[in-house]
Amino acid sequence: MRKSFRALTQKKTLFALVLALTIFGAIFGFAATLNLSSNQLSAGNASVASCETSTPVGTYSVGYDSTLGAYKVSSVQVTSLDAACAAKTVSVTLTDSSNTNLGTVTGAVPAGGGSLTLTPGSSISAAAVTGLSVAING
Repeated sequence: MRKSFRALTQKKTLFALVLALTIFGAIFGFAATLNLSSNQLSAGNASVASCETSTPVGTYSVGYDSTLGAYKVSSVQVTSLDAACAAKTVSVTLTDSSNTNLGTVTGAVPAGGGSLTLTPGSSISAAAVTGLSVAING
């Protein structure tokens, strides 16, 4: 009985060791495939070059929406876009006081830079908006 118990214990220990090594190898292998470059972020850290030398400025306009019975964001304007960012995607996120995303609008930087006007696809209550973030991607 002792022999069979000892043999079973050794098999379980060996199985646990092989399983642990397999899991470690898989995780290490996945981590080795993460990409880092100056134009793409995955995980880790790398310097990211920017096409923007000035800081883009985002503002929004409001208009009355009779279906909501309140004012909504009618358009979002982004100014001070550099020409070097032409054709890159601009994302503007509108947030509330708890930093919850109320909506994101996107568009492309026009050739020559300058300014861009975006129209939200859904109704965003102007009363709820307390923050606006601009990001240029691509």
